[in-house]
Amino acid sequence: METTETSGQTTDAPIRGWGPGPDLIDSPERMIDVVRHFGIIPFFKGAVPGWSIEEMTAPGCWFDDGPDSVILGPWDWKIDVVREGDIAYGKFLGGKAAFATVEWYRELMNWRRSQPRYQMALGKPFKAVSTTDKLMKHLSPHVLEIIRGQGAVETGQLRSLCREAVTPALLRTLPARYKTLLSPSVKKNVMDSIIQFLQSGTWIIIGDFERVYRGQDLHYNGWQRASNTTPEALFASVAADSSKQPFWAKYLEQPTGGPGTGESGNNSLAVPRTPEESRNLLISHVLDYFPSASPETLKKLI
Repeated sequence: METTETSGQTTDAPIRGWGPGPDLIDSPERMIDVVRHFGIIPFFKGAVPGWSIEEMTAPGCWFDDGPDSVILGPWDWKIDVVREGDIAYGKFLGGKAAFATVEWYRELMNWRRSQPRYQMALGKPFKAVSTTDKLMKHLSPHVLEIIRGQGAVETGQLRSLCREAVTPALLRTLPARYKTLLSPSVKKNVMDSIIQFLQSGTWIIIGDFERVYRGQDLHYNGWQRASNTTPEALFASVAADSSKQPFWAKYLEQPTGGPGTGESGNNSLAVPRTPEESRNLLISHVLDYFPSASPETLKKLI
């Protein structure tokens, strides 16, 4: 087995894939190693066999969500991964949960933020046809503005804060079927959809998790509250003193917005590539580990 340096960290791992037996995920530390090794990886198994935290978890460690479960595994360990400070987590690969190091996440940002549909979050023109897109067009800019202004916001708080954005004037512009989804408050499933849309667009990610303890014995069975923040807030807060900068600060050297960032002005997460080049780089990166994967399948995910 070779020693591979990934994002400034050294970990014992094979060059391709992730080995069997003791290499499988059996602790939060090993899970962090896996994420750093691959750079970008789904949480649950999907269209690319082998490319997921679920499939790389040791037998007996994958969480069981039954009522009497005591096995939480990666479901709880993802908190340790997110708290590393240089790893993004959210529903940004095919609309499903995934991890990405800042090095690879900013390539995804470069591609996704260039897409007109996701630029609706900035209030830019887009011909919304579906019910979902029409809601995203009206509400995602308000939700993004709230998160940017607050720094980090839990989903429940977002529903309350978004209530002010659903004005009578806005409701009058929407068909009657929308009003029951937004009034007297934004329904949970609507807010979940907005958050997923903003995560897919790489405008927001999960900033942290809070474990929820319930019952008289304050039992923790994996229930968590997530806070939503922006990649810029999570990744770009680098200390002025270079001696105190984290190892991943070297990836934030580009001081201004690059092509495809979807915004003007400073953007320390920009890359010196076109959006298409970033997408192709991501696909090639995954194919290096999983050469049997279909490029067309990866295009749907990325």
